[in-house]
Amino acid sequence: MPIFGHFLPSALGADKRLDARRKLSLLASGLRHDGTGIEVQIHNISGTGLLLESDVKLANGDRIEIELPHAGDITAVVIWASGRLFGCQFEGPVSPATLSAVELKSAVGSMPEPTDIADPVPDVDEDHAAPSIDAEPPVGAEPEPLRDLIDRSREQIALAAGISVDRVRIIVEF
Repeated sequence: MPIFGHFLPSALGADKRLDARRKLSLLASGLRHDGTGIEVQIHNISGTGLLLESDVKLANGDRIEIELPHAGDITAVVIWASGRLFGCQFEGPVSPATLSAVELKSAVGSMPEPTDIADPVPDVDEDHAAPSIDAEPPVGAEPEPLRDLIDRSREQIALAAGISVDRVRIIVEF
């Protein structure tokens, strides 16, 4: 079964860059040009560069290797620095597949922690409980309208992923 998705566009006029930036929050490891390891937090990424944060002092022109999902180590050059923030340009282009992998790994890493299993289950009013998707409707009951099912599912996915409902798209193919 195919799963389709797309990225929502940024606000109009928000960024005039040639290559769109994808906002995210991903911890990554890398190496400085002298071989010392560094830990960075990537705040945004595009096919040509990234914005990262690190406790390690970097200077303009420093080359670093950043380990990215799907691509492995990618060389980037620091082109500006401001405190703990560093704007870096990749030495070569980064594929759209790598950008998607970085964004997906960021989304997985930022999901809320599951609740403790020892927590008691809250009381549920059986008349108002959301029906299970896999459950058969009671005999003689009207099936839930598809639109309502999709809306409820979007809300549950958004809540689980910690994002707004308008960022969740569900496509049904018949």
